Amino acid sequence: MPSKLFSFGIARSSFFKTVVDDTVEYLLQSFPEHFETLSYRIEEVPLISDGDSVKRWSANRTKLEITLYRIPIERFSKEKLPDPRMQIEHAVISAAASLVDLDPWDLIHPGR
Repeated sequence: MPSKLFSFGIARSSFFKTVVDDTVEYLLQSFPEHFETLSYRIEEVPLISDGDSVKRWSANRTKLEITLYRIPIERFSKEKLPDPRMQIEHAVISAAASLVDLDPWDLIHPGR
């Protein structure tokens, strides 16, 4: 009998949300001058039209908001990283960096 945790992706979405929460908290604490009002949403998949590529995240500069798409981040990452946590962190940091015109590496290694 399958675990109730795996019903409808509950375990995966819980892990995903935890990693996103931790990464956003890192950004808020480390870069308050950029992300003091940062908000975020997690959705399972983006809406797509014929011919569109599948987005992993989207960013709204006006609202300083990022939207992370769980399934594409987990399954369709261009870079296969050894730890699934790294894929999620990479998406959060890339989305946040795009809001403030920074290279994602500037948020990972400030002053490099």
